[in-house]
Amino acid sequence: MKCKQRFVLMLCFMMTFSLMMSAIASAAPTDPLQGITRTQIFPASSPIATEHNHGSSIVELHDGTLFMVFFSGDGERDGDTTKIMGARSKDGGKTWTPPFDVYDTHDFPDINPVVYVDQQSRLWLFYNVVLNGQWVSAQPKYMYADIGSYEYTNRSGGNPKWHYPQTIYMNVGDAMSGKGSYSNGQWTYRVKGSEIKSLSPSQVTAATYLDPSKYVEVTSWFNSSDKRYVTDSFVVSMKRKYEQYIQYLQTNKPYDDVYTGRTQEIINSLQNGIYTVSGATYSKYEPPIIQKSIERASGADNDISPWNPTYSRLGWETKNKPIEIQYNNKTRLILPLYSDSLSNSVVVYTDNRGETWQISDAIVGSGTIQGSLIQLKNDHIRAYFRSGKLDGKNGRLAWHTTYSESKDGGATWGVPVVDPYLKNDGGFEVAKLPNGDWLAATNQETKRDAQQSGHRSTYSLLLSKDEGQSWKSILMESDPTTNETYQYPGVLVDKLGNALMTYSLSSSSPKFEVMGFARTEAPEIEKLFGSVINATYGAQQPVINNKLNLPVVGNSKQLTFTLTVDGDVKTDGGVTWSSDDTSVATIDSAGNVIAKKTGTALITVVSRKYGTIYKCLVSVGTL
Repeated sequence: MKCKQRFVLMLCFMMTFSLMMSAIASAAPTDPLQGITRTQIFPASSPIATEHNHGSSIVELHDGTLFMVFFSGDGERDGDTTKIMGARSKDGGKTWTPPFDVYDTHDFPDINPVVYVDQQSRLWLFYNVVLNGQWVSAQPKYMYADIGSYEYTNRSGGNPKWHYPQTIYMNVGDAMSGKGSYSNGQWTYRVKGSEIKSLSPSQVTAATYLDPSKYVEVTSWFNSSDKRYVTDSFVVSMKRKYEQYIQYLQTNKPYDDVYTGRTQEIINSLQNGIYTVSGATYSKYEPPIIQKSIERASGADNDISPWNPTYSRLGWETKNKPIEIQYNNKTRLILPLYSDSLSNSVVVYTDNRGETWQISDAIVGSGTIQGSLIQLKNDHIRAYFRSGKLDGKNGRLAWHTTYSESKDGGATWGVPVVDPYLKNDGGFEVAKLPNGDWLAATNQETKRDAQQSGHRSTYSLLLSKDEGQSWKSILMESDPTTNETYQYPGVLVDKLGNALMTYSLSSSSPKFEVMGFARTEAPEIEKLFGSVINATYGAQQPVINNKLNLPVVGNSKQLTFTLTVDGDVKTDGGVTWSSDDTSVATIDSAGNVIAKKTGTALITVVSRKYGTIYKCLVSVGTL
């Protein structure tokens, strides 16, 4: 009997204990903060990692799976084997299928693929094929797949079933018609021709007056006496907008936040060209963007058929996703395109799902290329641009982005504005969260040189809660040794509000090029952007204004870093630190800063898990 009582008591105790544990378990967080998770879409050991892998784009399909594309091969504009490849994930990016061929124009490089699912669930693939090994010969194309022909299950995790590729024919400006004539008080042109719309200067007299704002004077590269008054609407738009942009720069001096006079340097580059120094003795002349881009768009440099605007009808390239808007009671799809050979951009748009395309006016500025589109609450469209140089020389006029806005559904665009905060080195992308906040994936971090120039050994995710008026940054990837680069980061917001990012991950030692993927869960985005790192030294004395002074070479100070995320101090943030000038000051794995020589060094502290950034300027022997 006593044994039975003891058994009953023990059973009661066990049941009570189990219920208590269940209550404790149910009270515990069921979704602890995960921070930033990263994967490689294919490993560095795979054979494809020896190729040039670049220019990714990602989309969420209606079945919840992810489909990403990139180009891969032996080069870019001059590649012989470069083709579009893809991979899929059905677990939110944790694992990916092996890369598979998406499309290959045999013997021609297919570049900068873009994937997008429209409101009717059509899957689009935009890309450009380069016809003669030069960016000036790029031609934009697209394919699409209908619902039922691209889902993961229906295609066994492989390539969607595409309709045959179609070309977006870039008839920018007016019909080619050659020289005009004056009669009955107006200028008229032939119905067709092989030359751009223009007039001879001798045709314009007091009796045949033409407003100078309606034409641009251009001289042939091959005959200095062959001048034209080009009246083509695209060329005239370029000229007028460049004039307005120069006036904006002169009035606002937006680049002077780097140093006084920097804006004038940008203006000089646009108007007159600049010399860039390469090595100790060699200087290279960079031609003036305004003059040369207008000459090229006019056909003045066409050595096959002068005044034929071949190079404004070819050379247009894809880079970032389209957006869809409601305009004039129709669903309009708007795709940004850019020209390296002209160093400017347009958008193309369709109101009938690609049956016909229309082309906007020119968007010009500080080499406005590779635009990314987003719609504001007032229904205006904003396009953000990186800066570039003529013919895609990979030079940058400045590390700031610029943006332009359209009030009429993408048909016309305003004078670009220099963003006071966003900086980047290379391609980037913007996206919108379900609550209306904006995200931007850029190479935001800059060097401490005279021009605050960019680099690709870091990339950041930025959040704006006021439609781009201000931004907060967290660091997604960073390699202070610069063995790795993170290029062309893109960002997609999925149906649940998670931020999904793809980028090109390259390493010089060991050498490989793979596609990287990063993910931040929707509930954590606000928490990550609110996280902070604080620093103290000695007896927990705070570092004032993020500046630390070491008066004498050989001095050292012990820094202690505290990472706070969502109100809690974290010890699992994977905090790393580095110095941008180890000849001046170093920092070891214990946070000990040691003065090496007189000067300044920037100490950067990063939480790899949460992306939080802290910077401290160390001065040795100087105040």
